[in-house]
Amino acid sequence: MFADKKVAQFTIVDIIERKIHFTNTNTIFDKTEFQYENEGELLAYNEMLLDVKVMSENDFVNKYLNIINKLSVQFENEEFTDKRELEKMSGYNNAIVSILTCINPIYEYALEDSSY
Repeated sequence: MFADKKVAQFTIVDIIERKIHFTNTNTIFDKTEFQYENEGELLAYNEMLLDVKVMSENDFVNKYLNIINKLSVQFENEEFTDKRELEKMSGYNNAIVSILTCINPIYEYALEDSSY
C-alpha cells in the first residue's frame, strides 16, 4: 500500500493516510471496544486529509486549534452526556492533537494558546 519513497519526500498526507489505514486495519485493539473512538478519529483524519491539501499551514493549524479549544470547553462543561458521543469526540480530539504535534510538538503542550 505504501510507496517506497525517500523519507525526504514523506508528507503530512502520508502520515494521515497511514493513520487512517492503521485505524481501519489494526488488530491490536478490540474494534468493538474502541468503535466510537475510532469513528471520531476517522472523522478527524478524513477532514484533515482534505484540508492539508488546500490550506496553508497557518490556516490549518488555526482551524484545528480552534476546534481543540472548543472541544476542551465542551469536555470541561461535561456537554457530552452520551458515552458514545464522548468517546467519539475524544477520538476526534486525539486525532487532531496527533497531527498537530507532527507539525509542531509544542501543540501537544500548549493547545490552549494558539499564539504559537
